[in-house]
Amino acid sequence: MGTLSHENGMTIYNLLLEYAPGGSLADLINKYGGKIPECDVRRYTRMILKGLSSIHNNGYVHCDLKPANILVFPSDQQDFQLKIADFGLAKEPDEDNSRKFFYQYTFRGTPLYMSPESVKLAEISPALDIWSLGCIVIEMITGKPPWHELDVEDFFVRLAFEGSSPEIPASMSKKGKDFLRMCFMRPHCERWTADMLLDHPFIVDEELTSPFEQEELLPPSLSDDVVKSMCKLILSDYSPGQGLFSSTDRPLSLGSTCKRLNFGPIGMGCKETEKSLLSKDGLRTKAN
Repeated sequence: MGTLSHENGMTIYNLLLEYAPGGSLADLINKYGGKIPECDVRRYTRMILKGLSSIHNNGYVHCDLKPANILVFPSDQQDFQLKIADFGLAKEPDEDNSRKFFYQYTFRGTPLYMSPESVKLAEISPALDIWSLGCIVIEMITGKPPWHELDVEDFFVRLAFEGSSPEIPASMSKKGKDFLRMCFMRPHCERWTADMLLDHPFIVDEELTSPFEQEELLPPSLSDDVVKSMCKLILSDYSPGQGLFSSTDRPLSLGSTCKRLNFGPIGMGCKETEKSLLSKDGLRTKAN
């Protein structure tokens, strides 16, 4: 509240926040058709972890981390930047509380992203946000949050009294699965912190790097002429000002372009390459 000022409170005349032209992470998941490639999930998770690290190291717990509260901003350095928003439920532990947690007496957070201790109205610590982060990673991978098939009452019972944890997607890499296990440790004191997770192999290993971050954007078997043909076909569907997504509100499909060129599906590289080639201003210089 603007560090307050007193004579009995209030003041804040306005609340001005930066505009997020890319919408939210929830919008991005929908535009991907529900499933984001794991190499991109890794990159987005790293951004969120950096934000959480700053929040936690400054003594706050967000308490309502979810895709709708993570905003998307264009960036010159990469396709976009993610930023954590909406601190309406955030809490700050007392300065003299060296244990860095406090007890709650009402539910805080959004069901499906809440941790076991949140549902039990137990102490709140930064570990609460880590559980929510794990739920977000699952949603980026599968298109659905954990427990989406349950109503709220069943969710609370399953999480608080049956000792259940979210199901880790079988399609994830071993390092991705291990990362989620560290997020979903039920005793909150055993859950990894944001700083610890930033050093997890899932986040730091280069083998999971997106093609956007690599020197070579396309499989070496494709000639320069083929690349140029692909670029022309993509741009024929591209409308300036609409960024990565077409007027039908879905990603432009390099996969369909490959089929039109009689190359058939190139696998995961197709969708990854399309994202590498396109930006809000059209083709990136690197691909020309």
